[in-house]
Amino acid sequence: MTSNSAERLTPPQLQRGADLLAALAHPVRLRIVCGLLDAACCVDPMAECLGLPQPFVSRHLAILREAGVVSCTVEGRKRVYRVTNPSLAALISVLQAPPSEGS
Repeated sequence: MTSNSAERLTPPQLQRGADLLAALAHPVRLRIVCGLLDAACCVDPMAECLGLPQPFVSRHLAILREAGVVSCTVEGRKRVYRVTNPSLAALISVLQAPPSEGS
C-alpha cells in the first residue's frame, strides 16, 4: 500500500467514515439525502415523492439521524429534516460520476 490520506486517518476517524458509509448504503437513504441536499422537508411529502409508505421513510430517517447525517427540528406540529453536513454533496457527486475507464 502506498502512502495516502487513508493511512493518516486515526482509527476513530476511520470508524466514523465507515459508520457514515453504512448509513448511506441503501438506495432509499441515498435518495432521501439527495432530496434533502436540495431543501429541508417533512416526512409526509418525502414519502409521497418517493412513492413509499410513511413508516418506511421514517425508519430510514431514524437511521440517518442516528448516524448524524440528518437532523430534525420541530416546527409547530411538523418535524423538518435537513442534512447536517452539506459536504455530503461532494460524496453524492462522486457516486453519480460515471465509472472511470479501466474500472
